[in-house]
Amino acid sequence: MVMQTLKRLGILCLFGALVPCATVRADDTDMQQRRGGGHRKPPQAAYDTCKGKSEGTAVEVTTPRGTMKAVCKSMEGELVAVPEGAPPPRDDAGGSQR
Repeated sequence: MVMQTLKRLGILCLFGALVPCATVRADDTDMQQRRGGGHRKPPQAAYDTCKGKSEGTAVEVTTPRGTMKAVCKSMEGELVAVPEGAPPPRDDAGGSQR
């Protein structure tokens, strides 16, 4: 009787320890998807701002969060406004382009 109770308690403790781990992992995966863990295209405003300009031109982009300073950079054959201080774009393998 005591052994059965201990086995049940052990299984319950093991299950109780695994459930939070699975929940944290699911939250982490969901957060990566929301952050754009894959390749995301810049918003249309970033392309529109650099239309008719040359690479390296300093521009300002108005966003819902306010105005930010940016620089026109070539990305996939098109000029796009990239915020100042932004990390370099990632290549398809997940590393930084150089």
